[in-house]
Amino acid sequence: MPGKKKRASVKKTGSKSVIKRTSRAKVSAKSAAKFRGDPRLLQMRQKVLAFLSLKETKRIAIVSDNDEDGLTAAVQMKKFLDFSKVESQVFFYDHYSRRLSFPNEHFAKFSPEKTIFLDLGEAFISEVLESLGNATGPFLVIDHHQGDVIRGNAFRCMVVKPRSFSDIEPSKYPTSKMVHDLFLGIDWLCAIGVIGDFAFDQWKDFLKSVEKKHHLTRAKLNELADLVACITSQYPEKINTFFASVSSAKKPADLIETDFFALKKLFDKRLVMLKEMFKEKAEYYGDVGLYFFKSDPRFASKLSNILSTEHKESTIIIYEQPGDLMKCSIRRQDFKVNCNLLAKAGIVSIPNAKGGGHIPAAGAAFPPEYFEQFKRQVRIFLLNNPPKERLG
Repeated sequence: MPGKKKRASVKKTGSKSVIKRTSRAKVSAKSAAKFRGDPRLLQMRQKVLAFLSLKETKRIAIVSDNDEDGLTAAVQMKKFLDFSKVESQVFFYDHYSRRLSFPNEHFAKFSPEKTIFLDLGEAFISEVLESLGNATGPFLVIDHHQGDVIRGNAFRCMVVKPRSFSDIEPSKYPTSKMVHDLFLGIDWLCAIGVIGDFAFDQWKDFLKSVEKKHHLTRAKLNELADLVACITSQYPEKINTFFASVSSAKKPADLIETDFFALKKLFDKRLVMLKEMFKEKAEYYGDVGLYFFKSDPRFASKLSNILSTEHKESTIIIYEQPGDLMKCSIRRQDFKVNCNLLAKAGIVSIPNAKGGGHIPAAGAAFPPEYFEQFKRQVRIFLLNNPPKERLG
C-alpha cells in the first residue's frame, strides 16, 4: 500500500547479540556527545582504554582511598569494568592509618593482571607497592593530588592527573569527577565526591543539573556526602558493606533509606559538640591568622572542612593523636596560603614525618613529641609567606 512503511530486515543473530549491539551503540552515541568539543578529554580516554586493553585483560584490581571522593570514584570505576565484562575487585587503602584495609593474601588470591589506583597520591601508592610487592602488575593511576615519585615500581604504569587533559586547578577536580568524565560515570555519585572534596564552586552547574535530574535539594545532596564521610571516617570496618550498599543503589533515595543513616546522626551530634568546643578552646595566633584545635580521632578531616568554610581568611589546623603519631588536617579555603607547602615546611627536620596535599587542603603526621616544633615551623612559614593573592 502507498505510504506504508517497510520494516527493516534484521539478521537473526540471536536476541542476546542484538541487545549487546544496541547497548554498545547507545554508549557510543553517549560517548560521542560527551566528548564532542573536548578533544583533550577524548584523547585521554582513548589512551586510558588502550592502556587497560579491556578486551584482553580479564581481572583488574581497584585500590582506592577511603574517603568520599575515593569511595564514589571506586563505585563508578567498578561499574564501568562490570559493564565492560572485566572481573574486578575493590580494595581500600586507609589513608588515616596509612595501612591497607585488607590482608595482602586477599589481593594475591585475586591475582589481578592490572591495577587501578584511585585518589591516592604517589607517596601512598609507594607504600602500597612496598606492601604488595609485584602483585599489582602494570597499573593506572587516576588522581588529583600534586605529583611525586612512585617508589618501588617494577611495572609499566600510566599516571593521569587533571592537568593531563584540563586547565582546571587539580584540587578542584576530584578523582570522582575525573572517573565520571573519563568513563561516563554516575552523576549523583560523582556529586558526592565533588562535595566531599569541597569542589562545589568549580562544579556548581554540574551540581545544579544533578539536583534537578534527581529531584534533590542541595541540603539533601550534602546529607548524602556527610553519610559517606561518616562511614568512611568513623567506621572503617564497615566500608566494604557500605561500598556494596552504595553500589547497589539505583538512585539517591536508595542510599537515604539504609540503616547507615542512624550512625550518621551520632556523627552529626559529635561534630556539633566539637564545633562548640572549638569556639572555647582553639589556640589562635592573630599575627598569622592561624587556629590550632585538638579533635577526637577520625574527626579532624571533616571538622577542618567545616571550620575552614566558616573562617575562610584563616588557616585551620585540626590535630588528633589516635596512636603513635600526631595527625593534622590543614585547611585554608580562600586559596591565599599553599597548605601543601605549609605542611611540608611544618615537618622539616622532624623524623618519621610526612606531609603534603593540595593548595586549600593538606595533611601532616609526625611523632607527638615534635608538636611544638611543628607549630613553630608552621608559624614561621606563614610569617614568611603571608596571604596575598589567590594561588589557584
